Amino acid sequence: MGRPRDYSSRAVRRVRDAARADGADRSGLSALISVHALHAAGDALVTVALAGTLFFSVPIGEARSRVALYLVLTMLPFSLLVPIAGPLLDRFPHGRRNVLALTTGGRGLLTWVMAGATASLGLYPLALAVLVLSRAYGVARSAAVPRVRPPGVGLVSANARLNIAAVTAGAGAAALGSGVAALVGSGWVLRLASLLLIAGAVLSLRLPSHVDEAADRTTGHAPFRLLAARPVVTGPLATAIALRALAGLLTIFLAFFLRAEGASTLLIASVVGAAAVGQLAGTSLAARLPETSCGMLTVATLAAPLVACLGAALTAGAPWVVAAAATTGFSASLSKFALDAALQEHVPGRSMGTAFSRAETGLQLAWVVGGALAVAVPTVAGLGFGLGAALPVLGVLLARRFAQRAVAD
Repeated sequence: MGRPRDYSSRAVRRVRDAARADGADRSGLSALISVHALHAAGDALVTVALAGTLFFSVPIGEARSRVALYLVLTMLPFSLLVPIAGPLLDRFPHGRRNVLALTTGGRGLLTWVMAGATASLGLYPLALAVLVLSRAYGVARSAAVPRVRPPGVGLVSANARLNIAAVTAGAGAAALGSGVAALVGSGWVLRLASLLLIAGAVLSLRLPSHVDEAADRTTGHAPFRLLAARPVVTGPLATAIALRALAGLLTIFLAFFLRAEGASTLLIASVVGAAAVGQLAGTSLAARLPETSCGMLTVATLAAPLVACLGAALTAGAPWVVAAAATTGFSASLSKFALDAALQEHVPGRSMGTAFSRAETGLQLAWVVGGALAVAVPTVAGLGFGLGAALPVLGVLLARRFAQRAVAD
């Protein structure tokens, strides 16, 4: 009778011990992990609550026009991130804890209001506002990681620890939210999400003071240009853009392709599971990588999905299709950690918000472009996976182009 509870307790203890390892409890990283876990749990509950709305119920294979509308909707939060959120966050690097608290607590308040508007049109602008604040939180959290990283832990590993905690908390919250929704309705799921997010806001204010940078009374500083940065930044950026575009392409194309081919439930489950396992494997590997691994990741993450997509394009065989999903999830996950670490290490603190907001917007735009390609091309394995194989090559060419531009500037 007590075995499931004992197993859950051991799992929680292992996650907590991992969060505090290597001096993370003294540096403040474990405290930031706690904030991020609450934020991820709130996110998962909001997703469960909104499962019946326009944002999450569009049948991806029903009509290409509806999928195109979905792609447009995913870009709306980012339209405010670069011109507003990034520069605004850069103006308050000495108040980063306040920014984390405001973006997390603001989402908590909005979700509480959403709980009473689940049947009205007012739900949609509220949900978009929640997405915008979530992206702003992500920028502020990424900028805070270098301030709390223990001396013996690399930035790639620190970011991966945050992601592991987020995945664990999000999975548990999603399961809980599904049960609550079935019992008492989605409104109470949103109220629960609100409480978790407000708790995260309170913990944000209790982060160590060194999360905030020293107040800088100087107002003049050169504007940061991401594409003109050094190759140590633009290389991981190009890789992450190419792999995010590949992820968008395969997400949409596989939905059409598997439906058109009348794929079995086993194959569909294998593809979805392979993508999820690949992402988790990439996160787990990143948590164990040394600090000097970003350059290696930039090159290594492009090879596996290139080979797998070529095999799927030439044979359309189920093993190659599953391999393409798995390697894309794995490589996209690793490339994102490498990009975050490069930005955190090489971008000045006063430009961190702008850098991350532009990078996140570029990655989301790449995903949308990849998805748009999948909507546009016929549902033929050779075409879809052939395009997929071309994207890693494009990533290499894009990295060279960025490097040449940096030298020219």
